Amino acid sequence: MNYEEFKQAFYDEFRQALALSEKAWREGLLSLEEDILEKDKTKCEQRDVLFYGLRFAIDGTDKEIIEKILSNLVNQEKDEYLHLLKTIQKEAVLSILSGYSPRILFAVLNSYTDIPLNDPVMKDIFDN
Repeated sequence: MNYEEFKQAFYDEFRQALALSEKAWREGLLSLEEDILEKDKTKCEQRDVLFYGLRFAIDGTDKEIIEKILSNLVNQEKDEYLHLLKTIQKEAVLSILSGYSPRILFAVLNSYTDIPLNDPVMKDIFDN
């Protein structure tokens, strides 16, 4: 994966994480069950870090166990940009589990990149 591919994947993951965070923040973690277990069952089965981790969170798994499982998945990734993307997904799971507001999640996830807040896509995501 090159940097431009990473940025596009980051934008997609960022939007998705923020939407899930918003729903969990307003309606509770269990409100994500349909989104995670039914709509994106395939992502869970493929051990997509975001959806796989949120599945454990919905099931009430201890945060430390989730962190260990996701860290193991992240550490298997050899590609630099995919490793970073999975790290960001892991952070999104742990932040959502911790009850961070979407605004805080936005800042936390963006801090993993060098993408400035005035980037047109980031500005659009922040404004919406």
